[in-house]
Amino acid sequence: MANRRALMFGAGGWPAVWVRRFLPAFAHRLDVVGLVDANPEALSISGDRLGLAEHQRFAEMDAAFAATDADFCILALPPAPRAQAVAQATARGLPILCEKPIADSWENAVAIARMAREADVKLSVVQNYRYTRKIMTLKQALTEGSLGRISSIHCRFAADYTPETAGGAFRHRIPDAMIYEGAEHHLDQFRNLAGADCAWISGAQWNPPGSQFEHTACAMFQMQMTNGVMGQYHMTHVARGLQNGWHEESYRVECEHGDVIVDRDGVVRIVEHLGEGYQRATECQPVGDEPDGHFLVIEEFLDWLDGGPAPQTALDDNLRTAALTFGAVEATHTNQVVDVMAKLADAGIGVEKADRGAMRCR
Repeated sequence: MANRRALMFGAGGWPAVWVRRFLPAFAHRLDVVGLVDANPEALSISGDRLGLAEHQRFAEMDAAFAATDADFCILALPPAPRAQAVAQATARGLPILCEKPIADSWENAVAIARMAREADVKLSVVQNYRYTRKIMTLKQALTEGSLGRISSIHCRFAADYTPETAGGAFRHRIPDAMIYEGAEHHLDQFRNLAGADCAWISGAQWNPPGSQFEHTACAMFQMQMTNGVMGQYHMTHVARGLQNGWHEESYRVECEHGDVIVDRDGVVRIVEHLGEGYQRATECQPVGDEPDGHFLVIEEFLDWLDGGPAPQTALDDNLRTAALTFGAVEATHTNQVVDVMAKLADAGIGVEKADRGAMRCR
């Protein structure tokens, strides 16, 4: 089977990681036939790395679509122009693999969904945390264990970010940036681990003393899933003590007969209370193989194009994470409880009737 031809949007910053790490791993399945970026330096560096001729490098989106014979698109560009890229891709019937978040607003997320559905185009979003070994191991412990029903899920993300270490000082100036770019990873895990959508969410953001962020650096949320599982999420980007940074987050899932936990060491453990002050901690054998994350996302997407099943994070599923994420921001701005299911329904997106019973692990 001939390699699929990819039109790649984005060349610098995080897209450059795609060029250096992810795309070369799939050289046996795809060829990049066009690269798009408005930054001439980034376009030059990544274009050289991919071995692209000058006529395969584009500063403008319109020119790239017009001049490239591609089979699908990879959108690793910033969220704001994604709706424009999706409009052109769907007009040409091109499948889309899109970095998260799917859009820069809930309205644009809904618009993207409608464009993809009307054109009957395959679209999947890179929610790579679902595909990390520790999350897959944690979920297997829940679904294959004997811990009974889930009661609550707790997640903590804590990092000490300065303008030099946050991946760019611009993030210190953008309102809600860390929720859209960071918390969406963790909020998606509440849906993934609970096996249900979010019914409602409430929360607050604040900027503590000593923060260099222009707006807010911390947030705390409470939510209930449609199967009755409660969730609590704490995010801070000015943690001066215990760190739970990227891929070192703390998760604790409380069940009827014990907890499943993972902390910064990445080891998933089942902890059971035996009474009289005793407990038993059992380490779970990691599932899956290296590499994980983005590599598994890309593989699953390419398999989908070859006639395989839809990825976990295809459009229909990811819209529910988008509704939760934008609902979280809305909750902090309005000091109100946000009905996430109502957001989906108001956008014309079908929702299943909420199951108020708790999820049984097995």
